[in-house]
Amino acid sequence: MRRPAPQTLDDIRHPGPLAQDRLPHALCHAIKIECQVSAGEPLLDTLGRWADDTGFSSAVLDLSGVQLAAFDYVMPDRADDDRHAAWYSDTHSSKGTELEEAIAILGWRDGAWFAHIHAYWRENNTWHLGHLLPETLRFNDDANITGHGLVGARFEASLDPETEFTLFRVTSDRDAMSGKTANALITTLAPFTDLYEGITALGNQLPGDGYSVHGLGSLAGSHFEDGPPMTGLISEILLQNGAAKPQNGKLSLPLRTVDLNKGLFQGHATPGKCPTLVTNELLLVAQN
Repeated sequence: MRRPAPQTLDDIRHPGPLAQDRLPHALCHAIKIECQVSAGEPLLDTLGRWADDTGFSSAVLDLSGVQLAAFDYVMPDRADDDRHAAWYSDTHSSKGTELEEAIAILGWRDGAWFAHIHAYWRENNTWHLGHLLPETLRFNDDANITGHGLVGARFEASLDPETEFTLFRVTSDRDAMSGKTANALITTLAPFTDLYEGITALGNQLPGDGYSVHGLGSLAGSHFEDGPPMTGLISEILLQNGAAKPQNGKLSLPLRTVDLNKGLFQGHATPGKCPTLVTNELLLVAQN
């Protein structure tokens, strides 16, 4: 039986001790990339092989427009034990579709390539946003994938003591940069860290004044500058294209969310009103 849904932030209790660093991050060098993939290939094997061939330690990739064969996915839901603050729904299945918007964080888990993917798509005249299970994904058509390959830092899955989830954590390897200048950083925000304010603070670590933002994660409710709020406190999100702080401008965070009741929300995040639920995995890239 699943636990009752939290009604306030005080109802959300993670089981472990608070991590001391609420904005863990690592500087790195990000390179814009294009990756050609072929119909019929398993997504995880293909992207891992590409990263091996190109020498990247991790990547943040845009899968928007990719055609997938049948796959499985889950959605945010209440915890089904007395430890976790949230969990996943039962597994759902898609017959295959084109992803309208999707972000993949490519990193490592148990010594092998792994991907954390959130996607938004239309199927059976209904829009969906979910967490795709990477081992079930296969390309249904040739595709050209864009994004950023990373050198000098990577996402690597390990048990997070605070939430007791196995999550991507940030690992630094500055020696691998071989003289390259740090023009980016990766981060995994801690629970209750505000998405907007956390990004703003981290952006100060980058050279220059402007940067783009890419990633996915979860929020404990959210307010939008241009849309109704998401009041459900268990959700998953993906940042949309255009999330950025222009030179001498204001940070803009357009995002999509789905709550535990399958409600879909979209808009520009309101500063101070988008607390992280479990984590947000992000890449910030300095603008030239």
